[in-house]
Amino acid sequence: MPTIPETIAGILKSSPDALIVCHLGPDGDCLGGGLALALACEAVGVRATVGSADGVPEAYAVLPGASRIITAPPADTRFSVGVAVECSTLDRAGNFADALQRSRTLINIDHHLSNAGYGNIVYWDTSAAAVGEQVHEILGAMGVPLTAAIAQCLLTAIVTDTGSFRFPNTTPKTLRLAADLMDLGASVHAVVERVYETRTPGSLRLTGAALRELTLSADGRIAWTVVTPEMLQKTGALTEDTTGLVGMLRQIRGVKVALLFELTPAGVRVGIRSRDAVRSNVIAETFGGGGHKGAAGFTAQGELDDVIARTLAEAEKELRAHA
Repeated sequence: MPTIPETIAGILKSSPDALIVCHLGPDGDCLGGGLALALACEAVGVRATVGSADGVPEAYAVLPGASRIITAPPADTRFSVGVAVECSTLDRAGNFADALQRSRTLINIDHHLSNAGYGNIVYWDTSAAAVGEQVHEILGAMGVPLTAAIAQCLLTAIVTDTGSFRFPNTTPKTLRLAADLMDLGASVHAVVERVYETRTPGSLRLTGAALRELTLSADGRIAWTVVTPEMLQKTGALTEDTTGLVGMLRQIRGVKVALLFELTPAGVRVGIRSRDAVRSNVIAETFGGGGHKGAAGFTAQGELDDVIARTLAEAEKELRAHA
């Protein structure tokens, strides 16, 4: 009986083409994992198209193959295989959702704590530190030699989703895989320098503006702030420069839940970070979102003040459940 990675490998190797799609607001994990899978597909003669409705953040533009990523699906094209990477629900694929659904075989690869279970093949492994670990299993089953380019993509996935190996999801398996990828020429330093240690003046100004809006709950266990389009324009920052802000709020002593409310054309995007027993994913799932225990998010419709109030109420509820 073949394993799920072996089943996926067999399907990909026997297909003429594949559409590989990242989730909205793509991060290093889905981009690195998706690009590694695309490079492996092409190594065995499969035409691979990588899609990201929100494009590629500047920090990841140097990833091998990043320049090929498209932001809208080709019109009237039905792919043999569609692969949703870290999309807990199909709508997390944005404008690529229909193209994925039209594919002859839909593969759902995810490691978040919640997943809708859609698709013909579901590879859902919540024990994986990053989807990059799952993709590595698939590439092994495909028998594709890992090049330096593939290794760098996989290592980017792992480094970013473990917070440079700082998060609790880091396992001995994660570290052993990272070492193997470094032996192949991948660089942890390159990822850390590009993602965490290279900032624009606009992003630093935005950090200052967001911290000025910082609010703490009466008991000091919840911290939140807001980013508006006006703040982005005034500071000269980009939307992607909000990355890391919510994690900064979680660093405050005594804070158990950190929240970032970002006004976007699609609605109020809410980032959640938590610590100890508090579950970010449970808060997010109330609003149709999802993620991990320590990091999750969702997008809500409605007035900003109302979204803040409803989110704070759910955060308080989760805090009471783990008092």
